[in-house]
Amino acid sequence: MEYRRGMEQKLLELLEPAFREVPAREANREIARARREQAGGDPDDDDAPAARSYELVLTTWESFVREQLPKLIYHLESVGARLPECRGVMLSLFVGERLWFIDAKLAVARISRMLGVTPGQLSERYGLSEKRTAVRDPLLLMGRNGAN
Repeated sequence: MEYRRGMEQKLLELLEPAFREVPAREANREIARARREQAGGDPDDDDAPAARSYELVLTTWESFVREQLPKLIYHLESVGARLPECRGVMLSLFVGERLWFIDAKLAVARISRMLGVTPGQLSERYGLSEKRTAVRDPLLLMGRNGAN
């Protein structure tokens, strides 16, 4: 796939467990279909139950970890989708002109592995209890040379 050539390797790794990839211009229809599919319903039945979709625009792995990951983990816990299961939630990830859908449980497992932490550590750092640790613990960021 030509468009993947210029994509950052860490983003490719994050997107690997996606269950579907579509053109971003079809986002509204495809997000609705994917939500119904993830909830176990017929993707084409507008009245079928639907999973929650958390949508992100990804540019780089570093900006994802620094700016979006804390918000994602906090949101998951806020809606009761506790880590590591993240029940009822999928991620809709926009990268360039493409859109990927990933079950939140698989995404959290992949992110944890890539960062070398457990889902529990992500939850402790960025979840509902984050205010207790925000001042004393450093962010889970890559080193200056771009490596973990």
